[in-house]
Amino acid sequence: MGVEFGILGEVGAWVDGRPIDLGPARQRCVLAALLVDANRPVSLDRLTDRVWGDTPPQRAAGTLHSYLSRLRAVIPAEIHRGAAGYLLRVREEAVDLHRFRALLARARASDDREAARLYGLALGLWRGEPFADLDTPWLAALRHTLRTEHLSARLDHHDVQLRLGRHAELLPELTVLADRHPLDERLTGQLLLALYRNGRQAEALDRYERVRHRLADELGADPGPDLRRLHLRLLNAEAALAPRPVPVPRQLPPPPPSFAGRSRELAALDRMMAAPANTVVISAIGGTGGVGKTWLALHWAHSHLPRFPDGQLYVNLRGFAPADAPMPPETAVRGFLDALGVDAAAVPAGLEAQAALYRSLVAGKRMLIVLDDARDTDQVTPLLPGSPSCAVLVTGRRQLPGLITGHGARPVPLDAFDPEEARQAITRLLGEERVRAEPAAVADLLDRCGGLPLALGIVAARARMRPGFPLAVLAGQLRADDSRLDPLDAGERTAGLRAVFSWSYRALTPPAARLFRLLGNAFGPDLGVAAAASLAGVTSGEVRGPLAELVRAHLVIETAAARFTMHDLLRAYAASEDRPASTHRPSEDFDDERRAATHRLLDHYLHTAHAAALTINRSRQPLSLDEPLPGASPESPADHGQAMEWFAAEHPALMAAVRHAADAGLGTRAWQLSWTLSDYLDRQGRWLDLLAAHGAALAVARRQADRFGEAQSRAGAGRARIRLGRLDDARAELEQAIALFTELGDRDGRTRAHLGLGFILQKQDRPRAALEQFRQALALHREAGNEAGAALFLNSIGYQLVLLGEYEEAIPYCREALELHEKLDYRHGQAGAGDSLAYAYHHLGRFTEAAGLYRRSIGLFQEVGDRWHEAETLVHLGEMYDAAGDRAAALGTFRRALELLEQLNHPDADRLRARLAGNA
Repeated sequence: MGVEFGILGEVGAWVDGRPIDLGPARQRCVLAALLVDANRPVSLDRLTDRVWGDTPPQRAAGTLHSYLSRLRAVIPAEIHRGAAGYLLRVREEAVDLHRFRALLARARASDDREAARLYGLALGLWRGEPFADLDTPWLAALRHTLRTEHLSARLDHHDVQLRLGRHAELLPELTVLADRHPLDERLTGQLLLALYRNGRQAEALDRYERVRHRLADELGADPGPDLRRLHLRLLNAEAALAPRPVPVPRQLPPPPPSFAGRSRELAALDRMMAAPANTVVISAIGGTGGVGKTWLALHWAHSHLPRFPDGQLYVNLRGFAPADAPMPPETAVRGFLDALGVDAAAVPAGLEAQAALYRSLVAGKRMLIVLDDARDTDQVTPLLPGSPSCAVLVTGRRQLPGLITGHGARPVPLDAFDPEEARQAITRLLGEERVRAEPAAVADLLDRCGGLPLALGIVAARARMRPGFPLAVLAGQLRADDSRLDPLDAGERTAGLRAVFSWSYRALTPPAARLFRLLGNAFGPDLGVAAAASLAGVTSGEVRGPLAELVRAHLVIETAAARFTMHDLLRAYAASEDRPASTHRPSEDFDDERRAATHRLLDHYLHTAHAAALTINRSRQPLSLDEPLPGASPESPADHGQAMEWFAAEHPALMAAVRHAADAGLGTRAWQLSWTLSDYLDRQGRWLDLLAAHGAALAVARRQADRFGEAQSRAGAGRARIRLGRLDDARAELEQAIALFTELGDRDGRTRAHLGLGFILQKQDRPRAALEQFRQALALHREAGNEAGAALFLNSIGYQLVLLGEYEEAIPYCREALELHEKLDYRHGQAGAGDSLAYAYHHLGRFTEAAGLYRRSIGLFQEVGDRWHEAETLVHLGEMYDAAGDRAAALGTFRRALELLEQLNHPDADRLRARLAGNA
């Protein structure tokens, strides 16, 4: 049972989101007096003073006992009476005031991006004036203190946002707040800086003069030194005041830890990159698996970073990954656009448009692009920049003649080390003394490795793990393993590589060996600790030891904090290894073990993604999932930020998990995983991924005659097609989904599909038909008692009525939607409903009410990071100013909206720009 207490607004308490009746005002005051000092005793005298001040009743103690008795009966929290007074025992994070202060403490100890998120969460806890429904002398004094804390937190948040370059988004809030606190010099300084960074220097200087005169008139004082200093810097247009530039992408993986040899190839790369050229310099490093193509590329790149001051982009195209399909070029381009700071809403649809935007962003910049493990020229071509200032390194196992003839790429063929290079490499890895002491054993080891750097690294890692062990013994073990292995193919070099793999694998402890085998069947390019634990069926703590052992043995690579990957040859070997050398169990047992492991991993991803999906969209009805298999370790993101971060890290693995489930005939898991991904992919603008996920799930659902899975997948595919502008296809999918949901009696699925149809009809300028779809959906949600869904459709109906000019009729729908979203604490929904209600008010000439709602919605959209809806609401606010006759305010607001739309590359920017030009 989850209990929450609120005093940053009206005093309230909720159990699992349902409000509790706390009784009369004085009884709520008793609760507030205890909540302020939650988990600390409050003496009887102090409690009496907080509740009544200087005029307590004659039997104050008895009255307090009565209030406390009633509170114990209605709230699921313990109220103790001891020698030191009364104590309310509760989780501190369950009280909004204490959660607010804890979030502020974390924010002030975090880097700017994390701090911005934490400040947003803290400020979002405020529902209005603290203790808004109560009034005693103690509460009045505390209310003043809390207002001061709130303003201080807002100003701290502003500082962080300004450092992050969010001056355009911040300006409306700063303007309103500075008008409310005209003598606050810190706030004035923030507004001046935001105005200046938005290209409004004259306005910033004028604002300073107005504040200076007001300080002189009301206080007889001049501005303080900080504000005067800022004013002088504005007058001088100091370069340091300019917005902080977008962070330069630094995507290269770490350099190889012990690189050796390759002097000829490094010199060739130097010559190629130094040669003057009118086109992009492209070097194509080719060679067999394990020959060291990636290490060569990364070593050269890290050795020449100063030549590329504008950044480095890197992508593993997984052209030959054994457990995954090659990365589609649109996925790689999209990753580059993210790294270059392009907002998700600004990413155009279609590979051609995305590649064009990418080329525009890198034009004229001195950047290095590393395209690792490319399969063919078609995969690489959209990732090539068009500017000769950029350089490209491409690695791949195949020759890429199309890249050479069509794009002028210069080949760098890579073969195994010659004997001298191999000796230099192992000497660097093991040390001169150990190599010189056993020349015959070293020669034997080098022979077994066949000159392949991957094999040399594994052998050296094995030797380093046993520093006192003779190399001759290790060479003997490797020779014995080699004699009983069948080669992976007829190639002598590959046979030797398998011997090295097997030798290292058989030296692992049983838990590490088992984990290694199972990792060969993991989904996606890498995985985290919890996913690895689920694969192995152990706890996160238990899997860390085997993971560390595999990293030390050079069999697994730790790519970033707590994420792990394998070379594709090692993954193929791990997937093919059916038993450890020490057992006589049949291989069928290990097949069963692998199937169970992949099912546990699917359950880990499904249950974690389900929790994350419900966290980022609280209006969705949860799925009825089977319990995860024993040994699976699902995670539970704590808040919206953590959920989005988890999706960002696991997105490639989740897409691979959908494909695996579909290919394996696990239809239910396929459509459920696609369902969990829908909101994340939609908000990130990854609509092609959204369509691919639901398309894979739909194919297996139809094969298996799974009507429910087909309905869900068609609804999801329809949503993706709406975003991609394929309205006729979207309508066909949604109509089939509605028919299936109706047949199955699924009201929630049916209503969601109706919402999609309504949006299509809106886009096709058929408002009455759209309104009918929204009304049908609302009726279905109300039948089901789904308040979150009802709020969504109430707002859709209200806004559609506003567009039809039926303003009075729209208001009850919008107001009810807003109240429901506030009750459910769904801030995105509050912002949307507030905008709709304000739109109705402003068309009725109720400008004061409309302005307050518009500004609140703008602030909420800023908090949840929805910049497109923020811009739309700014346009509505500008239209209201225009209707009220305030031309200057209207133009200023339109300009702020235009700034956002231009940042998003949104087509509405052209219409708004033309509107501003017409009003100039």
